[in-house]
Amino acid sequence: MDNVKIEAKELLYPSNLLTISRLLLLPVTLFYLGRPERRREALACFAFTMFTDAIDGPIARSRGEVSRLGELLDPIADKLVLDSTAIMLSRTRGFPWPITGLILFRDIGILLAALVVLGRRAKITTAQSSGKATTVALTAATLGYVADGPRSGRPLLWIAMIPFGISFVQYGVRFIRLMRGQNHPSGSNSP
Repeated sequence: MDNVKIEAKELLYPSNLLTISRLLLLPVTLFYLGRPERRREALACFAFTMFTDAIDGPIARSRGEVSRLGELLDPIADKLVLDSTAIMLSRTRGFPWPITGLILFRDIGILLAALVVLGRRAKITTAQSSGKATTVALTAATLGYVADGPRSGRPLLWIAMIPFGISFVQYGVRFIRLMRGQNHPSGSNSP
């Protein structure tokens, strides 16, 4: 697993610091989400948290600092933020519990599959475009729920289920191909 080695200097890359800040902001965001009277603070924290997600990748690429740490930490941070936010919104703002269950099921499946691929092939798998579209769409739906509850959030959530469903299938197909040792449709072994 030599190609998965993480160097200490990666902790200081601005993109990785943004990802770490996203994780550090999560408890504060959840605190505000749990208090309906603190909706504005919750909205600001969640929006800032997801803004860091939007800019960390472009910063890493522009600085030539795409790192193994970032490849590991970023998807975990995204899933922790969106999953825990969905749970809290289900408790406080009418976010549908069945959708929260589907999101958790998908994300746990993706993380477990990534661990299997990493263990068997010493390879970090990266997000599919549908996975990134799902993150954007779920972020919009979540912002809608935080700002206005189901009235604004529910229509955005149903739209988010389109890339969510596509990504669910694509990640499953990619996992099966990687386990069989087949190349990705683009002709390379990278996902």
